[in-house]
Amino acid sequence: MYPVKRPRSRAKVWIVSIILIVLICLLSGAVLAAVEFSLEVQAYGDHKVLLDYGEEYTDPGARAVLKGQHFLTDGIQPDLEIRTEGTVDTGKLCSYTLTYTTDILGFTISDSRQVEVVDRKAPAILLDHHRNDTAESGLPYEEEGFQALDECDGDLTHKVIRTEENGIVTYTVTDSSGNTARAMRTIRYEDTLPPEISLLGDTELTITADTPYEDPGFTAWDHGDGDLTEQVTVTGAVNPYMFGTYTIHYTVTDSSGHTAEAVRRVTVIRAKPPEQVIPSGKVIYLTFDDGPSVHTGKLLEILKKYNVQATFFVVGNNREMMRRIVDEGHSIAIHSVTHNYREIYASPEAYFTDLRQMQQNILDATGVKTTLVRFPGGSSNTVSCFNEGVMTELTQAVQDHGFQYFDWNVDSNDAGGARDRETVFANVIRGVLRQDVSVVLQHDTQSFSVEAVEDIIKWGLENGYTFLPLDETSPNCHHTVNN
Repeated sequence: MYPVKRPRSRAKVWIVSIILIVLICLLSGAVLAAVEFSLEVQAYGDHKVLLDYGEEYTDPGARAVLKGQHFLTDGIQPDLEIRTEGTVDTGKLCSYTLTYTTDILGFTISDSRQVEVVDRKAPAILLDHHRNDTAESGLPYEEEGFQALDECDGDLTHKVIRTEENGIVTYTVTDSSGNTARAMRTIRYEDTLPPEISLLGDTELTITADTPYEDPGFTAWDHGDGDLTEQVTVTGAVNPYMFGTYTIHYTVTDSSGHTAEAVRRVTVIRAKPPEQVIPSGKVIYLTFDDGPSVHTGKLLEILKKYNVQATFFVVGNNREMMRRIVDEGHSIAIHSVTHNYREIYASPEAYFTDLRQMQQNILDATGVKTTLVRFPGGSSNTVSCFNEGVMTELTQAVQDHGFQYFDWNVDSNDAGGARDRETVFANVIRGVLRQDVSVVLQHDTQSFSVEAVEDIIKWGLENGYTFLPLDETSPNCHHTVNN
């Protein structure tokens, strides 16, 4: 608040004399009216003043002026006391009135001045620059700090409106008088972070041997470049046919040269053999090798006639007959693609190549992925002796890879000395009578052996035997390995 300073009025002697004369004349209303004098108070300067908030104010004051209509028209300043009423506080926004008053002969004469204190100055916005206005590419700018101050309203930081667009942060604030201030910050984006690779599924996987490995997948993201999944490089492979732990590497590099890596480990373990179930009662498993052949259709008719299911260890790629075998409820199993001993027993790799190809042939024809296997010549064969120890290795390997191999405990000898249905029948019945559970070896490539099947079935049914097809839980009936 500033006091109003009043300038002092000064009058010369001759002016005082004239005033006295005038005052005498004023005692007579007729005389005053005749000379037409008037006395007024005049404020110095403007009658309306605008002051900025906090600005120092010195009031110019006022004066008394005596004027005549016909003489003293310019007026004279009598030595009268001018009183000033009112104050101006420039620290408060308001409109103030200053009144200037003098008294003469019982009359009060006054003038006034309007002083308005206003805020015409915008607030100040101060920005902090701790990190040199930088931000990570692809991420919102992390505010470093700002403050908004106004001379009138004080701290307006809480009223600042902040927007970020296209790398520019704009700060806007308006004070109570409508004065608006703006400040801008230009962001420099820097890519300092590498991409991130996220592996779907577990990073440590275990699969059973002979199970194809399918990668669960992955995603890659970079704050600056966005989705980089398509740019990920995958190295390493899993051999599901060989036991061990394999490492798969995933690598991706963003446009700034930052590289990210991830690793998945896949362990291939031996398959756990299914638990065998020994059937109760007297059971005969009829099994047929080396087909389908021209005689297989007749065999299927005989089996259908007696509602008996058997097992076929097939070779080659006769899709139509393989599909019929499955459709009529029989078990289909793997024997060989070529049945060429020198080729398939040349090495474990050669055998498994043949095995998996036959498995695929069956799958393509029937939709059944069978794991039932019979080695050409049986596991006790000696035709593989040209490759020492191969059968010892293979009999374990096929089981480790989830296959179940089956030999036989009843041989019809239809691939040996038997040459007619009667001999085949006699050989089978003789073998069946030795045990309660019999796995019978026959070949549906031999017509006389197929003709013996009806006699075998009729005898079995008449003597209380049940005929079943092999499955993964059936008794495996393994021979002694000779190589």
